[in-house]
Amino acid sequence: MKKELFFEQLQEIMEVDDEIGESTNLKELDEYDSLAVLSLIAFFDEKFQKKVEAESFETVETVRDLMGLVGMDRFS
Repeated sequence: MKKELFFEQLQEIMEVDDEIGESTNLKELDEYDSLAVLSLIAFFDEKFQKKVEAESFETVETVRDLMGLVGMDRFS
């Protein structure tokens, strides 16, 4: 998946108005909450066929960390 498309889809999933990039700190976003995590789990399963446990998100701080959950090799 192209990084730009991933960023756009993250904005839509989390209903964020500001632009999101690799260095965006998710913990600073009010929209990054338990509902967003559940939506991201479903998104990763649907788009990447990757099962990610909710506990994995405890160490996630940036969008780049999110990308690492599914594997950086899946982005171009």
